[in-house]
Amino acid sequence: MKTILIADDSDSSRDITSHFLQQGGFRVLEADDGVTALEILKHRHVDLILTDIVMPKMDGWAFYAEVRKQRHFNLTPFVFLSVLDDLNDQIKGLTLGVDDYLSKPITPQQLLARVNTALARRDRMAAYFYENPVTGLATANYFREALKKEKLRSNVSGRPASLVVFGIGNYVSLVRGHAEWFAESASRKAARQLGQQARPFDVVADMGQGRFAALLPEATLDDAKMWANSVASSWNLSLTWPATEQSIAIDIGYDCDAIADNSEDPLTVLDKQLASFERKW
Repeated sequence: MKTILIADDSDSSRDITSHFLQQGGFRVLEADDGVTALEILKHRHVDLILTDIVMPKMDGWAFYAEVRKQRHFNLTPFVFLSVLDDLNDQIKGLTLGVDDYLSKPITPQQLLARVNTALARRDRMAAYFYENPVTGLATANYFREALKKEKLRSNVSGRPASLVVFGIGNYVSLVRGHAEWFAESASRKAARQLGQQARPFDVVADMGQGRFAALLPEATLDDAKMWANSVASSWNLSLTWPATEQSIAIDIGYDCDAIADNSEDPLTVLDKQLASFERKW
């Protein structure tokens, strides 16, 4: 389920838009101005931002400018939904780089179609990125390509290479017992920790659903196991559930395989490791 943030100072307009989106299968967060919306974005991941322009404290123009200053929102679709239907306002918004400009009133079908189109466009763009702008880790597609190339390199050079897959052991319980956004927050925190413990030339990727893969060139299987064990033994991450202020630990587990001297296709090895963590959950 994708999350959409609505910023609109009109309670009735916000309620109607939220209802339309929820009926379309989206999770919705709400803010009554740009300042409140920015506070929400400090703690929550969103897949699309839908905002009015005329709002108190911070209008839609200023809100858009502040969001785009933050690198991890580079790929987040940003859509204006406003009563300002003057052509000059629409041209201004599109010139600034917003993904779409919708004029109120709008039908549920139009809203959902435009939102889904913006999200699909984001997904197509993301497929060509080698780095996830939110976590700073490699994307899953890039990792798979890097893994195939490293297998070829190791075959030719005879040099070692290894694969490690990490998984948040309690990811599903974080989703079921708390919320999906809470589990996603845990995943982003784990991603930063893993990225910091890897070598500069290692490739570490976020594979989704609380799973991460690390490609370790020039590392034997014993080297990989030693590094993964060091990461797991020093692991001390937790997240606070805001409703009760309870600290929830983020568990981590791992599996290792040699790539260089393994006759099996490396992508098959990767998929097996990912699937094994899926079953553990």
